[in-house]
Amino acid sequence: MAKNSKIGWTTHSHNFWWGCHKVSPECLKCYIDAIMRRAGKEPFKGPMRTSAATWRQPYVWDRAAARAGERHRVFTCSMSDFFHPGADAWRPEAWRVIRDCPNLDWLVLTKRPELAKDRLPPDWGDGYPNVWLGVTCGCSKTLGNLTHLRHLPAVVKFVSAEPLLERMDFRPYLGWLDWVITGCERAKKGERRLMDPDWVRDIDAQCKAAGKCHFFKQAYVEDRGVPCEEPLLDGAVVQQVPSRRVPLAVVA
Repeated sequence: MAKNSKIGWTTHSHNFWWGCHKVSPECLKCYIDAIMRRAGKEPFKGPMRTSAATWRQPYVWDRAAARAGERHRVFTCSMSDFFHPGADAWRPEAWRVIRDCPNLDWLVLTKRPELAKDRLPPDWGDGYPNVWLGVTCGCSKTLGNLTHLRHLPAVVKFVSAEPLLERMDFRPYLGWLDWVITGCERAKKGERRLMDPDWVRDIDAQCKAAGKCHFFKQAYVEDRGVPCEEPLLDGAVVQQVPSRRVPLAVVA
């Protein structure tokens, strides 16, 4: 399987637009800052549409997935927010690309779930079969994101507790959540807010008790000072992904 993303829980990362605004505590050390500045762009002045070639790339991935008889996951708008109001003019076209690529599972992770309902497509119904909806919630101040997510129809619902900033109790939500992702903050040494491994152990226990998937993405290894992308939690890799059985479309 060809993979264009270093993020462990996705096959590809795709950006219909770049750029955002900070809206929550998790945004403080956002990774897009350094990436966009290296590209000569200002990261937090709102979305900028990406190139036509970028918008065509999912069709290549979709055909490859169909030929391989596989479903490939796509982290959608990793360099922005899919529901950012500054992208309203482009989102209908993005939904068309998503509909056109049924062999890709589009993982839409947002910090703005309160805006999502009015920005779902008219034919959304109970959710597109190839779209997973998720929210970022790594601290108690953003627990409201989960309340908004609960009321959005989707075939898979997930939460990204990355960066995980404090001990979190997801038990009240695990009856309807399908997946929890955890990970530390990726920022320079001395700037990053530290994650206590016990917080991850606690979430892992919550997920096990509820029969839900947990993906522990990364933790800083202090002797190396860099994130470990395949982390061990008490000697074991914990990287579970929910299984969504969707028939593959035939692509010529």
